Amino acid sequence: MPSLPSSKLLTFIRHAPSEPRGFLFGRFDCDISEISPDLMSNLRTQISDDSLIVCSPAKRCQKTCDAVLSEDHPRQTYDNLWEQSFGIWEGLAFSEVPDIGTLTDKALVDFRPPDGESFIDLCKRVRPVIEHICQNQAEQNVTFFVHAGVIRAALSLALGNHVAGLKCEIDTLSITNLRYLGRQNFSVVAINKSVT
Repeated sequence: MPSLPSSKLLTFIRHAPSEPRGFLFGRFDCDISEISPDLMSNLRTQISDDSLIVCSPAKRCQKTCDAVLSEDHPRQTYDNLWEQSFGIWEGLAFSEVPDIGTLTDKALVDFRPPDGESFIDLCKRVRPVIEHICQNQAEQNVTFFVHAGVIRAALSLALGNHVAGLKCEIDTLSITNLRYLGRQNFSVVAINKSVT
């Protein structure tokens, strides 16, 4: 069996804006707004032709991938790449989400909405997927169509710090790049890069 490349470029694309807007969607499987042709073209230029494509099962990630590449473009889908679950708060208008007050950094990464997940919980389920892909896939380029929380979890893995990952802003249709350097080491290439 040929040896795997010692490094990989990981490109994370956050899905298009959710529809309807103004609501808290984690595991709630909402739709997306239309992506402009120019933006689709700009996103395509960020994906190498030989890239392995990896997706969350969520409709908003699958449809973003469909729009940027095509509906029949091969991809791997992992259940563990779903967004953080917000439990009983799923689907609430932002104005209806309870105010939890000001939390310390540690309390924030550990906070779990009722019947939901904490950011630490999210990181624990995302990490094995990223490590598996880095250690077992031959492709040197991997493109992920995922959620803001998943991208922050990937940044937490690269930075070795959950708080640092959670503090990163991740806009819709932005690009974040990490480089896998082998032996569970990563470097951060770009965070929340706009392609407009």
